Order: sequence, then C-alpha cells, then structure tokens
Amino acid sequence: MLINVPAEDTRKMVLGNGPSRMKMMVIPPQRAAGLMAALAVILFAVIWPPEAGAYVPEGPHILALTAKAMGKLATLQIEQKRLIYPPSADAFPTVRDETVTYVMPRRFRSDIVTDRTKRTVLDVGDQTLTVDDGRVTPDLDPFDVYQRLLRSRTRVQLMKTLNKMGVETAISSLGRIDESVVFVLGAHYPDESASQLAVDKATFLPLRLLLTNGKADPMGERLDIYYHDWQKVQDGWFPTQVVFFHNGRLEMEIRTVRMRVNPAIPAQMMDPEALKASVAMTHADSLPEQKQEAVDAIRQGVQDFQKKFE
Repeated sequence: MLINVPAEDTRKMVLGNGPSRMKMMVIPPQRAAGLMAALAVILFAVIWPPEAGAYVPEGPHILALTAKAMGKLATLQIEQKRLIYPPSADAFPTVRDETVTYVMPRRFRSDIVTDRTKRTVLDVGDQTLTVDDGRVTPDLDPFDVYQRLLRSRTRVQLMKTLNKMGVETAISSLGRIDESVVFVLGAHYPDESASQLAVDKATFLPLRLLLTNGKADPMGERLDIYYHDWQKVQDGWFPTQVVFFHNGRLEMEIRTVRMRVNPAIPAQMMDPEALKASVAMTHADSLPEQKQEAVDAIRQGVQDFQKKFE
C-alpha cells in the first residue's frame, strides 16, 4: 500500500477520547520523508528479496548435483574442429581436425594429424604423455586440461580434479556470468583472483572454469574455459563447444562435428607404454634387433593394459 504525504504541511489525524474529539499532530517534512524511505525499503525487501541473500549450497553439495546433471558416459569418440585464433582480429583462425577418445573416467586421447605435424596426447588419470612429431614429453598443454573436468562425473572425481587444478571446493558463492545466474566454487563472487568453477544455477552443468596464478593484477596469468551447448548423449550430457580465453584474449575454440558412443577401441590405443613403444619403433635404426625390441615392447604394453581390466 502506497501513502502519499504532502511535502509542504504533513498532518496525521489521531482519534481522541471520543468520536467527535480529534487531535491534529504535525510531522515535519524531513521526518516524513525519512519514514517514507524506510517504508519503501521494507516493502522492497518483502516483495523483491535481494539475490545476494539467497541460499548457497556448500561446495560438496553443488558438486554432487553437478555430477548428477552431467550423467554417466562410458566410451566416447569425437571428431572435432580445433580453431586457433591469431593475435590479429582481422586474420582468420587456423583450423585443425582432431579426433579425441574418452574412456571414462580415467583415459583420454587426442590425435591431430596435418600435412606438417602429427600430435598425440594420452592422458591417463592425471598423468600425461605427449608425442609431438616424434618427440615424447610428459607435458600437458594447458589448454588440454578442459577434458579432465569432462571425465569427472562423480562428486569425488570432481572434487579431486578441481583441487588438483587449485580450486578450493570448500568455498561457494552466488554470482552471474552474462545472463546466467551461477554457483561459484573456489571464490567469493565477484573475486576472480582465485581459480574457480561456475555451474549454471538452473541446470548445474559447468559453464566456466577459470584457472589463475592467484593474482588479480594485469600481470597475473589466467585461462578462462567456457563450456557451451551441452547436448544429451545417452545417459549423460556433453558440451559441443568449448571456448578458451588466455589473459582475456580469445585464443582457441573447439567445435564438435560428430560423436560415436561406445565404439570399439583397441586396447593399445589407450596405453601409454604401447604409445611410447610405437614411437621407439618408428624412430629406431634399421637394425632388425632394435625393431624387434620395439615390437616386443608394444606386445608387452598391450598385455599389461589388458590385465588391468581382467
């Protein structure tokens, strides 16, 4: 109910001891204005409660709901486009065809083959083997960490993955990204100096993973990974677009072209020892005994891999 109070001479009627006796009380304009302001605040709080005071679940509860929303997937093979954006906004991005294979939850493989380069990444748990034009390293491209979140589909897996990325899952807050209201794990919104994960408040699907070195100043390193266009895939959900910003600049984008659910995957394809042995065989000298050692290493690697699932 709204009350209009004249500004020049505000008066209030108060009943006396009888129906015919009335007493006039004058309220100064300054006090009347204060009363009206207080009444307006009370009415606003009742009708439109502030979002900042909304209930925010604890981190483990949010992760449990996120795991449930992401659902279960077994094996997934994806043909996708990897767009690498140059520093100049006027230049076109470089497009590479990439095939990625997920064997949930522990194994991931990426293969990129072009006329000039051949790159394979095998990520098992959180241990990585990268083969770049025949050179073997244990390094994981920082941009490739996006897939570790997608492999984590239980509360425990999500918590372990995020903690290893530096996200403090015990901290949760309510925030906003563009038009979406989100739950933020790892920081008190709008603080962006700490690594954090934002999940959509309505769907609980991951929306943004921010990885930082803990500095809010312009010299601080930060990688923003946005997960877009989640699609239903059997009993789970999977994003068909992933966008990467490094220090505020668009650097890479992944677009899904085709998915294969539960394809037959050769055991040696997902085994690090078999991959290392195949590289050794490819670059071995022409001596027969060296090539035979490489073949034996591959065979042993496959046998060891198969035993893990027996």
